[in-house]
Amino acid sequence: MRKRTHQKRGARRKTEVLAAFSDYLLKTGMLDLSLRPAAAALRTSPRMLVYYFGSKERLLLAAIEEVRARERARFARDIQRRRFGGSVAGDVWVMWRWFSGKSREPYLRLFYELYARAASRPRDFKHLLDLVSEGYLSLMTDGLVSWGFPRSEARAHATLYLAAFRGLLLDLLTTGERRRVDAGVRVLAANLEAELVKRSPALGRAHPLPPSLRSSLT
Repeated sequence: MRKRTHQKRGARRKTEVLAAFSDYLLKTGMLDLSLRPAAAALRTSPRMLVYYFGSKERLLLAAIEEVRARERARFARDIQRRRFGGSVAGDVWVMWRWFSGKSREPYLRLFYELYARAASRPRDFKHLLDLVSEGYLSLMTDGLVSWGFPRSEARAHATLYLAAFRGLLLDLLTTGERRRVDAGVRVLAANLEAELVKRSPALGRAHPLPPSLRSSLT
């Protein structure tokens, strides 16, 4: 009984440490991350920060996964309040307004910092890159197939649209030029709609985004 109680207490403390460190990471970013100031801000020690995870890198990976899980849960909640089904281009616009919202800036900054670090150390971040790249690419590919794309072509088109969407998010994040970037998103959305209508006229312009596409653009 005592051992089980100790294990539960340890698991609870691990969850608390991860949640607090994830909050800190969202606030400060990861490019110049140091455990000493992080521990000071969280009123603990560097040793205790890594105690439950084994190393700084494992703590960092766990925190990024935690942040991503939060965002997905938030998306699943918030997206139910959005109105879809007007048109392909309109649905893409609804998605863009959510993903580019001001409240998501900390998440976006962390996301692109991860990409920057992974560019020089891909092996250390392979798991997370697979999570944010391959996983979402597969979801978007499946969405395009459900929209009428041949599977032999869908992956290439998914790569293009996913990269374009992420590039537009990065452009907005780094320049703050909302009007210009929004105009680019409208062009992207119109091009996708035109491509879909050309391939399958029966879809018309009022075909809503497949659920997999709604969750695959970031």
